[in-house]
Amino acid sequence: MKKFQYKIIPFALLMAGIFAGLIFSALLAVGAIGRELLWDEPVVNIHGVWVEQGVAPYAADRFELRAEGVFVDGRQVNTRYEWDGMTLTYRQGEETYIYSYLSDQLVRQQPAHYISSFSREGVRRVLRDVTLEE
Repeated sequence: MKKFQYKIIPFALLMAGIFAGLIFSALLAVGAIGRELLWDEPVVNIHGVWVEQGVAPYAADRFELRAEGVFVDGRQVNTRYEWDGMTLTYRQGEETYIYSYLSDQLVRQQPAHYISSFSREGVRRVLRDVTLEE
């Protein structure tokens, strides 16, 4: 190849990179590309009291997550839990509990007595009160 051709290839690659960067920046600026592509979503804070939904209030399971650990009926059952932003895992005695986070609810996956969902205490009450006011 000629010396001239060796200079054109790097120049063409450089120009293609600049052009692609400008197009990407323009699409990002007008909102055609979401910013979530660039940054991870913040991990949801799951601390609080979680109450089982869809069952009678006296039969509902409930647990509390704090920085100190997992509490059931006011007693600490574990000092550790794992939370990756999508899955909550902790042990209570010999039983391992696994929940998936979906639409502001924790859905119990294990132990699989039945599928049950949990909402943070107070959230349903607030939504119900707002709906009644309208």
